[in-house]
Amino acid sequence: MSSVPLAQRAGGPDLARGLALLGIALANTVGWLHGEQWTVLLKQLDTTAVDRAADVLIALLVDNRGFPLFAMLFGYGIGILHRRSRERGEAPRRFVLRMARRHLALLAIGLAHGILLFSGDILVPYAIIGMLCALLVSRHRLALPLAGLLALPALGLWGWADATIGLGQGSGYAAASAPDYLTSLKIRTGSALRGALLAPVEDIGLLAPMAIGALAARVRLLEEVAANRDLLVPLTRWGLGLGLLGAVPLTAVLVLDPAHAVLEGERMLGMLGVLHQLSGLLGALGLAAAAALLAERVRRREAAGVKYGELLRGRAERGIEALGAVSLSAYVAQSLVFLALFPPFTLDLGSRLGTAGAAGIVLLSWLAMLPLAAALRRSGRRGPLELLLRALAGSSTLRETAAAGAATAVRGERP
Repeated sequence: MSSVPLAQRAGGPDLARGLALLGIALANTVGWLHGEQWTVLLKQLDTTAVDRAADVLIALLVDNRGFPLFAMLFGYGIGILHRRSRERGEAPRRFVLRMARRHLALLAIGLAHGILLFSGDILVPYAIIGMLCALLVSRHRLALPLAGLLALPALGLWGWADATIGLGQGSGYAAASAPDYLTSLKIRTGSALRGALLAPVEDIGLLAPMAIGALAARVRLLEEVAANRDLLVPLTRWGLGLGLLGAVPLTAVLVLDPAHAVLEGERMLGMLGVLHQLSGLLGALGLAAAAALLAERVRRREAAGVKYGELLRGRAERGIEALGAVSLSAYVAQSLVFLALFPPFTLDLGSRLGTAGAAGIVLLSWLAMLPLAAALRRSGRRGPLELLLRALAGSSTLRETAAAGAATAVRGERP
């Protein structure tokens, strides 16, 4: 199956993916910092005022918001592929087989990432739960929404764990504090293999945001913005508002009672964690809608002849959108950067920095990738891991690109 050329991709989903990459990287700083006991949301218990301020911002805007947004967009992509499959009259069995090969390839990339680089990999569970989403979307129209609804309690359990894990003696991921790379490799290998085996149970909560994304793709919610504006505008307002409101209670615990002197029991903290997690799903939906509206506004202004793309805001939007188009490569590249900086066997910044310092590195890394992604888009090229995924999945895109290049050469035209 051929893919949509980069120039014809819907801007909203890519813009949201680019923002989600920043959110996931900020949330993943807990996977690199080590040596200090955890409190709620896996933040450090004893820290400076600046670090706690960064904790608060991340807890309100990022934690339990970035990964459901990414999962929702992942499901949206599955929904688009299924929609195109039906438009071509393809048999459901053929669609499922293609999805199986694609998700198996993503699983292989995810295992390599989880073993070699980062023990908090999300590609493996996305591949496994994403395949389940692809199976369900090809069945009865009610199968996927019902399954997504049933998966909501499992998603809430993640919030419970994030709120209560600090009641123990957690002080960082084991691989993050390993004294050498081989030791960290051994830890990550066991963790990645165990995670892959248990993903159908432990990560089934991902099906909820994926189902929302796949269902949204049925009505082209993030693609046909003008037709869906009456829905996108309230989704933006209510989604972002309720998402922020739902994050306040657990964030207040982080500020006022990080040592759990008042809220000693697990039950109340767990309930606040569930609220934080489920409200993050609403926030993710609101941000996806906002990204679609913003991307469409930029395109309208450019089509009207306004030199919007020459302004800083326009260039930033296009850069983030370009980064979202190479999100797989960017996600793994972030881990390469952090592996070079945070473990004890490199610069050991994981034991020297708090949340603020780590967040600064994350932001600088993300900003540095924007012009690189924009350059790839201008040249009509995809990211290296996007190309690898397509090759492993048997996509016809590479063959079609090669054929087009050969035809251009024969005609004597510039590529």
